[in-house]
Amino acid sequence: MGRLISKFKNSRLTQNVTALLVLKGADYLLNFLMFPFLLRMIGPSAFGAIVFMQSIAQYFVIVTDYGFNMTAPRDIARAENEREIGKIFVNVMSAKIIMISAILALSGVVIFFLPQSVEFDFLLFLAVMPLALGNIAFPVWFFQGIQEMKYITISSVIARSLLLVLMLVTVSSPKDYLIAALLFSSMPVVSGILSFYIIIRKYKFVFVRPDLNGIIKTIKDGWQIFLSTVAINLYTNTNIVILGVFTNPTIVGYFGAASKLVDSFKGLMSAVTQAVYPHVSAKLKNSTEETILFIRKFTKYYTGAFFVISFLLFVLAEPVVVVLFGENYRESVIILRILSWLPFIISFSQVYGIQTLLNFGKQQTFSKILICSAVFDLLILFPLTYCFGEIGVAITMVAVEVVVTLATRYYAKKCGV
Repeated sequence: MGRLISKFKNSRLTQNVTALLVLKGADYLLNFLMFPFLLRMIGPSAFGAIVFMQSIAQYFVIVTDYGFNMTAPRDIARAENEREIGKIFVNVMSAKIIMISAILALSGVVIFFLPQSVEFDFLLFLAVMPLALGNIAFPVWFFQGIQEMKYITISSVIARSLLLVLMLVTVSSPKDYLIAALLFSSMPVVSGILSFYIIIRKYKFVFVRPDLNGIIKTIKDGWQIFLSTVAINLYTNTNIVILGVFTNPTIVGYFGAASKLVDSFKGLMSAVTQAVYPHVSAKLKNSTEETILFIRKFTKYYTGAFFVISFLLFVLAEPVVVVLFGENYRESVIILRILSWLPFIISFSQVYGIQTLLNFGKQQTFSKILICSAVFDLLILFPLTYCFGEIGVAITMVAVEVVVTLATRYYAKKCGV
């Protein structure tokens, strides 16, 4: 019987990994159609403006993510019954709604009191805000927790396909950058609408009455991971904002083209991590030794696969950029070559940090590592960006990820991994 249960769990893991890999495969196909078209139609400058504003909108996403993207799947995976799952679902959703309401009110005050001398594209800001709203509407963490990733795949692929068609029809020149930004940012909202239809049809038990004490506890539980995500944002998202301040939208466009390409592979990593994380969390309840053996085995295949990807990105950077983005983006080649090693480096820190430290209850340790890495990022970011522009930002991102990987490896070893 034990082998049968183990086989079933491993089968569920395989199904979830496969579902998310299918999602990323569809993402690649759709991005292969969307990004080259978008970059060629609107040009580096308009694309850079969108990337810059999306980086600002990402702060809203971080606040609404808080730490729930890690704590909620873990708690749902460990829940004993549907009632417990329902409480987790409604408490997380309530907390997210409270947070987005507060940050939107605060941002409205800040924008209202901005000096007239400060150039701020308010319409572009509104066009990218669905990124934050979609983070609430699309409860990926719920499907992670119940280990039904196929619904994430279905919702995302339908939404992205629909928006791609609309983009191909409506975007034809740089003046259409607002439409492009709105459509590109609306994917999580459309996915969220579709996913809630699935939840209403199949998981009605999650709609229970919110509990104030439960909401407060949910927020407290996510605090350490929230600090971690803020720290991560400082050495990823903020780097683009600083680049935009020091340079211009065209340079940001060159950097954004290379960065988005690398991000697509980081998204593939995220898909695998999302599927494996609740599996490791549930496995840890039964056996620490088996969990450690699983993580060690997983590390070999996971990091090996992303070494191959990073190597190919480095070698093929020039033809990839020219074919996908066009001759106007040749400045992106050197940036892509530097950033190409990020998937390989990050694959280690995801295993040691997310799969190991978070699942073994070392949230504070993980948080401290990322906060210290964020401080290191800020120490080297400004001088490198000032001296070398976009190249300096790329070097900074790689250097910081190396530090994170070394630190997470040190503490993961203490856990036996």
